Amino acid sequence: MKFHQIGAALAFAGMLATASGCKDFYNTNVNPLYPTSTTINNLLPITQVSMASGLGDNVGGLSQYTMGLMQQLYSTRGIGNFVQTGGSFGGPWSEFYANMLPNNELIITQGTAEGQWSYVGIAQLQKAYVFSQMVDMWGDIPYSEALQGVNNLAPRFDKDSEIYNGSADGKVKGLFALIDEGLANLARSSTNSTLGRADLIYGGSLEKWARFGRTLKLKLYNQIRKTNSNAVVAAQIAPLLSSPLIEEGGDLQLAYKNSIQPDTRNPGAVVDYGPNPENRIGRYFYEDMKAKSDPRMPYYFFNQVPLGVAVTQQDYINESFVTVRPGSTGQYTSSASTAGVQTLQGLYPVGGRYDDGKGRTGTGLPQTKYEAPQRLLTYYARKYTEAELQLVVLNNPTAARAALVDALNASFNKVNTIAAADGSPVMTATQIAAYINRVNTTAANSGPLNRFDRATTTEDKLEVIMYEKYVASFGYGVDVYTDFRRTHHPLIRVSQAAAAATPGRGLLPDDGQTLSNGIFPYRLYYPTNDLILNPNSPRTQAPVTSRIFWDL
Repeated sequence: MKFHQIGAALAFAGMLATASGCKDFYNTNVNPLYPTSTTINNLLPITQVSMASGLGDNVGGLSQYTMGLMQQLYSTRGIGNFVQTGGSFGGPWSEFYANMLPNNELIITQGTAEGQWSYVGIAQLQKAYVFSQMVDMWGDIPYSEALQGVNNLAPRFDKDSEIYNGSADGKVKGLFALIDEGLANLARSSTNSTLGRADLIYGGSLEKWARFGRTLKLKLYNQIRKTNSNAVVAAQIAPLLSSPLIEEGGDLQLAYKNSIQPDTRNPGAVVDYGPNPENRIGRYFYEDMKAKSDPRMPYYFFNQVPLGVAVTQQDYINESFVTVRPGSTGQYTSSASTAGVQTLQGLYPVGGRYDDGKGRTGTGLPQTKYEAPQRLLTYYARKYTEAELQLVVLNNPTAARAALVDALNASFNKVNTIAAADGSPVMTATQIAAYINRVNTTAANSGPLNRFDRATTTEDKLEVIMYEKYVASFGYGVDVYTDFRRTHHPLIRVSQAAAAATPGRGLLPDDGQTLSNGIFPYRLYYPTNDLILNPNSPRTQAPVTSRIFWDL
């Protein structure tokens, strides 16, 4: 691997390792022309930048693909129409197996040898987090025999359930055991004078890392709850619910800065605020938020067309909002025809523009600061998880409602925190309360608490929780995609008048110029090269209708 500078603007002047060329998994750590190790304080920021890149909202990140699947974004790439190939996800797969995970493993091995237990514990938690997300996307993947470099160039694909839970024969150490090891190592004393500068996420705070580790366990127990009885899940989560978890201000996220040399800008904004924006906003996502008068819309979506200015000859227009319909075969779908007028991802997800109604100014590209963080696991997500567990597992709707209130307030606080850092207006307490508590004669457009209180079944109450989590999570699609598959909520509308979508329906045409080319996938395809080169791979792609083990 070769190393390049990551830059002081990300709080550490270190060395960023990337595999050369296309970074195929089987070339990892085998090139003798480049070093394969360095000091662990140099490696830690490399892994964190890579983790955010591979999972995040950017051209090569899994969140952008999965937000397309979940109708929050629309891309004219195949995945936008539920079509994938063996080349669709080679970028993030390679980012993990050729960059993030090998460097992370070096931290574990070198840190263990040097007695740097704080580094080891952090790396073990990062490893558990990334592998859990990969299992959620692909199912069976190389795990127990992966990351061994030249010692094993053909690792087996472990079963998805065993990666989570461990195998009966002990050959596969599960993610829960790995998290416990990481937490234990965080509690050991070690010399870590460099950790504060090296840790781009928590600045060396072991308490925050421990809170993250326990929150990750809670998340994963909830994720696989359908594979166990409620009694088993209740026993698993009880000690976690009474332990310190991620608190407000303690989100797992990577900050970005508006610097070009080196480039430390939010990569999602770099492309979408360039000459050829990659993504359009999902029509139905926008329509739902508008119907509910959600005050977060100016932070989520930036309309390049000023309010009140007419726009024509576009695929879909709703006042100043311009996008492309899912599956459209109309004439106004290309980047060339939409770039200057299409609505862009706004301030909240990628550090784009707050929409003040004035549209883009000047004749050049729309300008922004590119500084919003890439959110990974947040306090609001923790509270939505608690609401789900209280409702479905612990059968306590009152406690579920209280957790939902906390989650809603945290969701709005997160938007306001990003807005304040940008110098943009923040939502007032009155605006927030008006959304949360609104009572409307139409239940669907009432506030979340009224919808929750009106709901007469557990599934209907769960729909409220999962819809609000879906909206709050804009910018981090991997968990949205996973939540939808495992709970079958929220019931995404495919048009204002149509029935709700289900995971198997795919895109429904709403006129003669929209077309579904595929069906909703329950999993992502493996990169074809890895199936061909690895004799221990499945050799063929699993059907997209086959489920991850927790999807019952």
